[in-house]
Amino acid sequence: MRYYAKLPDIDPEAGLSEAAVQALDDLNARYALVFGHYLGGSISLARAAELLDMPWLELRTRCLRLDVPLRTSPQAAAEAAGDVAAIEAW
Repeated sequence: MRYYAKLPDIDPEAGLSEAAVQALDDLNARYALVFGHYLGGSISLARAAELLDMPWLELRTRCLRLDVPLRTSPQAAAEAAGDVAAIEAW
């Protein structure tokens, strides 16, 4: 709710560093920062789980329980092309 009450200015291309999350002492502030970046499209749910030091499946379950929208596919053709390029490079 906090995210939608006051939309933060998040660059979807910027990502979120572990140092930025660890710099916050308050656990609620960490969750707000990480979920703000997830909802803003800056990080994936897997990255959010990593930053919150929890299993991806547990975070996904929490999101489902709290009706947090899950992004399950690329939102644009360029994003899908980037995914394909990353897989091909791998």
